[in-house]
Amino acid sequence: MAVTDQGVGPPLDAGSPNMHVSDDVSGLRLYQAVARYRLLGYQGKILAAVFLGIHLPLITLALWVALDRTADWSVWLQTLAVALAATLVGTGLTLWVLHHLLRPVTLTSQALRRFRDTRERLSLPVHYTDQVGTLMADTHETLAHLEQALHALEFVDAATGLPNRKRFARELQQRIAQGEVFAVAVVRFSNLSRIAGTMDVERAESAARAVALRLGAMPAFALALSRIGPSKFGCVLLPVAGDATPWASAAARLRAALDACCDEILIGEFAFKPVLQGGLSAYPDDGADAEQLIDAAVHAASLAQAGDPVVQHSAKARQASLEHFRLEQDLRRALEREEFVLHYQPVFDLAAGRAVGAEALLRWQHPERGLLLPGAFIGAAEASGLIEPIGLWVLRQACAQVRDWNGQGLAGLRMAINVSARQFLNPLLKDQVLAAIARCNLSPAQLEIELTETAAMADHAHTHRVFTALRDAGVGISIDDFGTGYASMSYLRKLPFDKLKIDREFVTDVHQTRPSQAICSALIALARGLGLRVLAEGAETASEVNHLAQQGCDLFQGYFFARPVPAADFAQAMAMPVGLAEPARPAGLRVSRRAATGA
Repeated sequence: MAVTDQGVGPPLDAGSPNMHVSDDVSGLRLYQAVARYRLLGYQGKILAAVFLGIHLPLITLALWVALDRTADWSVWLQTLAVALAATLVGTGLTLWVLHHLLRPVTLTSQALRRFRDTRERLSLPVHYTDQVGTLMADTHETLAHLEQALHALEFVDAATGLPNRKRFARELQQRIAQGEVFAVAVVRFSNLSRIAGTMDVERAESAARAVALRLGAMPAFALALSRIGPSKFGCVLLPVAGDATPWASAAARLRAALDACCDEILIGEFAFKPVLQGGLSAYPDDGADAEQLIDAAVHAASLAQAGDPVVQHSAKARQASLEHFRLEQDLRRALEREEFVLHYQPVFDLAAGRAVGAEALLRWQHPERGLLLPGAFIGAAEASGLIEPIGLWVLRQACAQVRDWNGQGLAGLRMAINVSARQFLNPLLKDQVLAAIARCNLSPAQLEIELTETAAMADHAHTHRVFTALRDAGVGISIDDFGTGYASMSYLRKLPFDKLKIDREFVTDVHQTRPSQAICSALIALARGLGLRVLAEGAETASEVNHLAQQGCDLFQGYFFARPVPAADFAQAMAMPVGLAEPARPAGLRVSRRAATGA
């Protein structure tokens, strides 16, 4: 058997370059047998072997010679005493010699243990030429290589050769300990992830190296330039003596340096223009330790935009971001804890003289902040991607409410549901809508999907495809906030939808504001010409309602009629106000049969 890298293996062939290893197998086995006795140390075991192998046979031989020559027991005892004394002297001398001969082994063992436990490298002599001396020299050299390798792993970025975040933080902490005043600059390579996603990580690291070389060549980044993250670099900026606004000046220097580093980078056959954003934090204003300063500068860099590529840290902006983050966390829990509720605002038809539908409006019953309107959380829901599961919950809940109203004798009401731009792009939207209708056993005509004008124009082909599929299934389609976007009239007329909603911006004080009167009149005429119904939202006074009714608008929604209410109060909110003008029916305008019969 032979000792291999994997342990004990099959016998080695004669002439093998590793044949010499097998010569020590018996020695290893003997060592394993002796090593089981832990009462004696390494030196003690050698002394025991010497005593058993040399001194004990010599004592036995001396006693045998003495007993062979005389039968006098006193001579035998004297011989035994002399032999034991000689053995003790020899053993002591052997012990003294072994102590010094094995000292290199002991030092090597201590050095290895110290490096393993504390990363401290002890100095070993390297000038001896025997086997033990070679062991020390090899150990000394190996520990030096290990120390360099571990230092590189712990403190150096492998791709760029720059110090990493841990080394950068140590540099900052040393400056803080010395009482220096300085700023931390962070450069964010914001589109680096695009290279990694579209090409590969190796090319992304190549781009990072190229940017690191450019930054290193700039005087602004000369101090402690480090790579503190996959797409982030950091450095130290010192204030200029006598400068009244040192950090504003530092931001200007950083801005100029970034501008000089944004030329195209060649990555293989592609030319790639890096987008670099900078953030600045100052000690001691923006943090008391290294990690706080780095985090503050990273946050500032994340707020940078194309028009302003360098941002100084702001405590207010940081607090706002933290609040936004907490809001996202609360939103995730809100879905799980069923904290969302729907309120319903009636839609009134003046010609019919009654409420003909409702709009489902989302509310959040926050456990600490109370009832929140969408403006307080929709932005966070869209940014975090939670808008889709929330929108699906609204769809299902609203359909379930229509089912309940049908069972309570309020049949025929049409429920309008707002769909976010992100939810509208979901290829499963049609299936989700039809599944919710089928589960609640509703007529498709009792559901209306509302989409803002801006979202409808984002992807013309997709909008036309989804609108057509939903309308063919019998679902109503409404364009919300009409007049606030930039829809092309030539394209708008090609979309299959049923209703235009005039934004409250034009409805407010329309009876006394000429621009609003002109816009509303044009929108109403446009809707009638396209065979659409038109709804004015946000109506708060009788004057607004009467003015728009005279122009031909017959569907209204707003505080004048009813505020959004919980489902339990909706029947009371359906009461029609009295004393309103009848909606005008301008001659010569075409109204589709479907628009005339639906809400």
